[in-house]
Amino acid sequence: MASMTTIEPGWYPDPADPATQRYWDGGAWIGKPVPADAEPPADPEPLDPEPQPLPAPRPDASTPDPAFETLPADRRYGDGPPPRVIQRTPGAVQPPDTVPIRSLGVTVGWITRHDIHRILGGRVLAHPGQRFVARIVDVLCMLALNAVVNGYFIYQMLQTFWPYFLEAVASPNAGDVPVPSRLSDQLWVVLLIALGLWFAYEVPATLNTGQTIGKRLMGIKVVSLAPVNLGWGRLLLRWSYFALPLICFPFGAVLWILDGIWCIRDQPFRQCLHDKSPGTAVVDVSGEKADPEKEPSR
Repeated sequence: MASMTTIEPGWYPDPADPATQRYWDGGAWIGKPVPADAEPPADPEPLDPEPQPLPAPRPDASTPDPAFETLPADRRYGDGPPPRVIQRTPGAVQPPDTVPIRSLGVTVGWITRHDIHRILGGRVLAHPGQRFVARIVDVLCMLALNAVVNGYFIYQMLQTFWPYFLEAVASPNAGDVPVPSRLSDQLWVVLLIALGLWFAYEVPATLNTGQTIGKRLMGIKVVSLAPVNLGWGRLLLRWSYFALPLICFPFGAVLWILDGIWCIRDQPFRQCLHDKSPGTAVVDVSGEKADPEKEPSR
């Protein structure tokens, strides 16, 4: 078979599409194809030029960077962009002037110190020691409140428990001493009243001012890290981290201890476990009052 380079220029069936014909100029196929049964023009119609690739968009403040997760716009940040969380990707190194964001001890991203300052509205995070003392004061207040409101039910429970306890201690086999049937009911009554008192003491005060009695004495308060006010739902979630271990007491005490010491090493907002899900932090307000236009939401 003769090579295509020896064929005279002209119109021939297109090898790629037999239903069309194209013009062979002696060295290559040129021009647009025409139907095989159509009368071809004297000169082939030039092919349409290939579209030029669109230029890559220039990043600006209005174009979100996929490497960042942005928070909703909020008046506290003025005309500047909202704070950004730099997502950690495989092989990424910590950017300069940033603080790691850790989840269960694992770094999941970073945030700049400037953005931390903006989120906190210029406030300083409370020291773990301040939070510990405030919690001790709140526990003492709760004990006093239970002694007044729940005292009668605690007394009734002790009247049932104490004879059983003495008998169990004196018996060579404590397992043979039957537990009074009403002791469990009395325990649940005391427990539910204690939970109700704790809720009434902690949640409304935090919702209204961000402070319980203990936090007020220590000059600290609960604030929202998101640009929205704290609501009943978020504070109920925060309080439940205290309430659930009480139901599982004494085993729940381990969670209380873990929750209380978590803020010692947490970054970047020194959150305890009960601050994580509702997105709260505790700040020091004992010094100069912050600008109300940049104050974190409660």
